[in-house]
This record gives sequence, structure tokens and C-alpha cells, in this order.
Amino acid sequence: MHRCAYYITPMGKYVTITEIAKQLNLSHSTVSRALSNHVRISEKTRALVQNLADELGYQANSTAHHLSKGKSQIIAVIVPQLSLHFFSKVVEGIQKILKETDYSLLLFSTDESIEEEIKATQTCLKHRVDGVLVAISRETKTFDHFKQLLKHEVPIVFFDRVANFLPVPKVITNDYQASFNATAHLLKTGCKYIAHITGSINLNNSNNRLYGYLDALNSHEIKVRESMVHYYEFELSSIDKFLKKTLIKYPKLDGLFVFNDYVAHYAVNVLHKMGKRVPDDISVIGFSDEPVATYMSPKLSTVQQVAAKMGELTAQKIISILNKNEPMVSEKIIINPELILRETTKNELASPESIQ
Repeated sequence: MHRCAYYITPMGKYVTITEIAKQLNLSHSTVSRALSNHVRISEKTRALVQNLADELGYQANSTAHHLSKGKSQIIAVIVPQLSLHFFSKVVEGIQKILKETDYSLLLFSTDESIEEEIKATQTCLKHRVDGVLVAISRETKTFDHFKQLLKHEVPIVFFDRVANFLPVPKVITNDYQASFNATAHLLKTGCKYIAHITGSINLNNSNNRLYGYLDALNSHEIKVRESMVHYYEFELSSIDKFLKKTLIKYPKLDGLFVFNDYVAHYAVNVLHKMGKRVPDDISVIGFSDEPVATYMSPKLSTVQQVAAKMGELTAQKIISILNKNEPMVSEKIIINPELILRETTKNELASPESIQ
């Protein structure tokens, strides 16, 4: 099979090998073989074809060439929100690994839309990508579109936000332990009334952060109060209402653990407007270590996710599967993050008994 190829003329039109052949009065197959340095083509003919191709700015269509061999050499990456620093750093990590291979990256940002996510998977099938790396949207509740990829033998690796019930690899942060540690730190600084703002219940990472918070309270024999947990549905005004309501019901509120840094930043501003000092009155910890954590005042204590490393591990896993070095099986690759203490939390108390 010949290589389907095109070049762009100064007028911006695509021209096929057939046009080159026509100008040189050669057959299509002869030009194709000459461009591929086929041994059956004479040096004189190869030079003739190559000179004209260079003059016209000819570029081979590598996608068609790869597809003729049963591979596209394309790996798709589907993220829910590329504007979030965390996901852009994950993509950087993926790109770092792909640069060392022959694979190209096809990137989709779904803007937290299940419809866009489904369209992305359909495009992946249309373009016959070799593999797909995914963090699901907050609207994703069903996974038939991912099952379609698997049905067509397209390997998938999930990262950060994952579909727990699909038998594929997943690269995740240890959200549970990180949240447990963050809440435990607040308790060790003397906080006793700690509220939590969590994300969508559809997302595994939000749920695991909630469970870590709850178990940390239980392990320190602190009463769990359901009214001190807010399920944030990405409406900022709900944060104002929650904090005002919570402070009325629990005027001794002295700690706040938030599922991401952007919302934590907003919450700190709301507390300031309400006359509360951070951390003197209320300590705050976020999650992810986004740039806003160090730009805001006071600087935010937070859980540092290693986004670039997550991207690298995700890319390495899909490449290993594609190279047949390992089968695609259900497994979890867990990254342990670090608690970064800055200015929105106080120092731990000397005696652990003081938090009982």
C-alpha cells in the first residue's frame, strides 16, 4: 500500500502525490516509492522526485502511513478543565514522556460536560487513537462511552478522577490519607470544630477526601456534625451561605478543610469579610497546591499533589500496555502527597491531650 501524502501550495490547497506524478509524467506508485527511498527506484528518479517535493514543500501524511500499519501513533488525553493548573501540569507530565516516543498527543478539555466527554471518546474512535488517558467530568455518572472504547480494544488509563468499576489501570492521589492527615493536623493545632467543604459526590477524589476528614475526627473522638459538611456544586454564593449558617450554629468554628485551593481562597476572603482572622480565629487547609495558594494573603496551607508525576506515570503505563510489556488490568497506582504548611494554620500544640 502506498503512502497517502499531501503538500500545501502557496494558495493553501492540499495536493496529492498524484499531482507530483502528473508534473513529472511518472506513475503514482513510482513517486510514492521514490519518496520512500525504495530500492527499485533509480537514484536519478529519486532525486528528481525529491527535488520537486522539496520545492513544493511536500510533507508526508504520517497519520495515514501509521494507519496503514494498523496504528495511529496517537494517544488521546481527556481532562475536565484545562484551565485548572493541576490538569495543565498533568498534561505537561504526559507530554514529557510522549516526547521520548513516536506518539503524538490529542488533547480534549470537556469543561466538566458529560456531553463533551462522550464526543471526545467518539472522536477517539473516529481517529483510531491507540490509547486514551482520562480524568472524568463532574457530570459523569455512567460509563458506557468508555466501555465502547474497551469494546474496540482501545486501552484506557484513568488518572485523578477515575471510573472505579472499570477494569483498567488508574493513577490516583492518596486522597483519603492526605485528607486524614490534613484534618489531623488541624486537630493537633487545637481545632475542635472543623468544617469541611467537599466536591461533587460523583467524583472518587471528593468522596475519598470526605472520608479522610470524617475518619480523622472519629479517630480523635471528635463528634461528626453533618451540618458542618458542605457539598459544593460549583456555585460560589453557596460558600457564603454555608459559612454564615455554620458560624451562627457553631460560633466556636475554628477549622476549615476545603477540597481544593480555589474554593479555599474564596472561603478565606469570605471569612475576612465576616471579621474572622485566619488563622487566629479559624485555620484553613486547601488541597492541590495551586499557584493561588502562594499568591493569596495569608499564604494557604494545603496538600501538595504532584501533578507532573501523575502525568508521567499515566503516560508510562499506557505506553507499556501499547508496547505489549504488560496486559491492561485493573490496578491502582497511588501517589502519596505532602501536607504543605504555610500561613493559614497555627503550630501544633505541645501536648496531644489538649485536643481531646
